[in-house]
Amino acid sequence: MKIKTPEYIFLDADDTLWENEVYFREAKRRFALLLSSYAAEEKIMEFFNAVQEENIPVFGYGTKTCMLGFLDTASEICGGAIPGEVYTGIKAIGRELICHDVILIDGVEDTLKTLSGNYRIVVATKGDNIEQERKLHRSGLGQYLSGFEVMNDKTENSYSALAGKYGLRPEEMVMAGNSVRSDIAPVIGVGGTAIHIPHEMEWEHEMMEMPGSDRVIEAENFRNLIKILL
Repeated sequence: MKIKTPEYIFLDADDTLWENEVYFREAKRRFALLLSSYAAEEKIMEFFNAVQEENIPVFGYGTKTCMLGFLDTASEICGGAIPGEVYTGIKAIGRELICHDVILIDGVEDTLKTLSGNYRIVVATKGDNIEQERKLHRSGLGQYLSGFEVMNDKTENSYSALAGKYGLRPEEMVMAGNSVRSDIAPVIGVGGTAIHIPHEMEWEHEMMEMPGSDRVIEAENFRNLIKILL
């Protein structure tokens, strides 16, 4: 399916342009192993997931909030005082998580190179500004972009504001990404068009049912954007 699009195309970043969830899953695996002598993995991750849902609205997204969740969980699991070796282990996990290599998803650079000849491409991601800008720099994709926006969250209001910033009506937005909760549902909610690019790994926090709408387009992979948009 092809669509008639406006001047701008908006793209998600994490798990759309480059791998992300795989690193967080590995960090959580190592964290559970670090606390394995204090509690079972199921109990550790149950508490961690619950505290993350409390922390995200206050502290936002990204590695720093994940690390805060690790510390909150360790304090709970270890009885209020985090042993030195556990604290040191958490810091090591966080250091590796925030400094990991940026691995582009297959076909991303070639596709962006092609699309950038026809559209102004804006990355609309969420998380920590410094962390996301560091990923962009390491990715080498900046040359294809006309804008890079780090949003506190992806809601209908934030997408409406983003459209206005680029001189668009919300219904003129075309957004592509992997997350139904962040990249699809709120865009459909403001009247825009959303292209879903599935990723094999999905963060539990982002899971929701796909909204029923003829303004949702399913892409097989990132390369498929060329068929849809050109």
